[in-house]
Amino acid sequence: MNAQLSQQLSWLSPQALVLKNMRRGLEKESLRMTLDGRLAQSRHPYALGSTLTHPYITTDYSEALIELITPATKSIDETLTFLEDLHSFTYQHLGEERLWLNSMPCMIGLDDAGIPLAYFGESNIGKLKTLYRHGLGIRYGRKMQTIAGIHYNLSFPTEFWQAWQSAEQSTAEQQDFINEKYFGLIRNFQRHSYVLLYLLGASPAVCACFLMGRDHQLQSLSAGTLYQPYATSLRMSRLGYQNTVQRDLQVSYNHLPDYIQDLSHAIHTPYPPFAELGVKKDGVYQQMNTNVLQIENEYYGLIRPKQTIQRGEKPTQALKGRGIEYIEMRCVDLNPFTPTGIDSPTSHFLEVFALHSLLSDSPFFQASEYAELGERQERMVEQGRAPQLNLTIDGSAADFKQSALSLLAEMEYVARVLDDAHATTLYSASISAQIAKVEHPEQTYAAQVLAAMPNYHNNFLAFGHAIAEQHRDYFLQRPLSAERQAFFEQQAKESHAAQQDIEASDNMNFDDFLAAYIA
Repeated sequence: MNAQLSQQLSWLSPQALVLKNMRRGLEKESLRMTLDGRLAQSRHPYALGSTLTHPYITTDYSEALIELITPATKSIDETLTFLEDLHSFTYQHLGEERLWLNSMPCMIGLDDAGIPLAYFGESNIGKLKTLYRHGLGIRYGRKMQTIAGIHYNLSFPTEFWQAWQSAEQSTAEQQDFINEKYFGLIRNFQRHSYVLLYLLGASPAVCACFLMGRDHQLQSLSAGTLYQPYATSLRMSRLGYQNTVQRDLQVSYNHLPDYIQDLSHAIHTPYPPFAELGVKKDGVYQQMNTNVLQIENEYYGLIRPKQTIQRGEKPTQALKGRGIEYIEMRCVDLNPFTPTGIDSPTSHFLEVFALHSLLSDSPFFQASEYAELGERQERMVEQGRAPQLNLTIDGSAADFKQSALSLLAEMEYVARVLDDAHATTLYSASISAQIAKVEHPEQTYAAQVLAAMPNYHNNFLAFGHAIAEQHRDYFLQRPLSAERQAFFEQQAKESHAAQQDIEASDNMNFDDFLAAYIA
């Protein structure tokens, strides 16, 4: 165990209960698809509420990319149950459509126009959200935006931060102390994310239509399916949710002010290829601006520092004004073998992983390390299950299996603290399950996907369709309590009313609204 981690556990272990009130929440994306496995062209079901204002059911990039959001809770079981309830309610209103439960998309047409943008109504903020998505489409292509995943949000309680600050005898303002520690977590999360990509990656194959017209190195598994034999997460590869523009964009993760400054600079720095696209074409808006980033959320990352934003506020404004409230872990593929795309062992493991990252020594990133992180990620997502895999870590070649097992051995100590805090053994059990995957690569989700494919003639679409049918049956047969049913129906009703209020209260034209927002 590294010395820093040992030191932190020495004060934390006797008072593990300061972790009891940790809070977590999930954001889970899924494409709506038709019976024949194609991307749905229908509008978001009205009965599910307004995508602009509903707190739990919305859309992400596409009108067909539904996003289910849980509240922050003090229990993993409570969070997962709420997510299941959201699925059950959603399926009541999908008709013959299904939710595609793979990170890489179902059948999509060759033309980007066949991927409908999310629609948020006619208010200025609604139009802005759709315009942002249109800008993403012309910058990077709409297909990339149909990739789905799960974001795991996690925060640590006030009593934990107070105990830690007392142990270090720090005289810093508490929020400054919290910000610095969260950035330590973020740096270590990125350093060790190769382990997550191996353990939780579930996208080794893709429908051939997704890569039509693009150069790639994938192999053919069948007439309509491409794959990489040892891939873990094509979603996180250069073929997936990545882009060349941002590879040269270096955002600092050493201090919160630097992070905010770098993102703000990118939002206000012109980028000639985007300038050629123009802000307007024939009088119609194409993108919010012609800069490197339209807004902060355009910057893709494995993990983000977050603060709840208020109406009309930008993420960097919220972070600057109130500091980091929680972190958002973004590199989790949908697990097609569980109905909601994520299960209890994965949730427990992610929390151990995050606390280990928080407590361990986390030196500032140097310029050379940013490049190494990208190279390591690319090798892991494309060849992560290859025998005798070596990765570059701290400038030297390292055996993946040995490195992963060493990290997981340290996490066992962290898991015991979380077990004590929550009166369970599930955190330790989750680490044992991950160790087994390192020892036996065939147990990883990616390997299980490829192992299941022969049952479906090695056809990714057939595999995904069959999985979607199984999960649809599960949720339609799973009754909601009368209380939860009424709650969701009321939320839908209130969200439509809230959208109408926003639209009625607009008092400026969209040109002025956009200019004010950017300024």
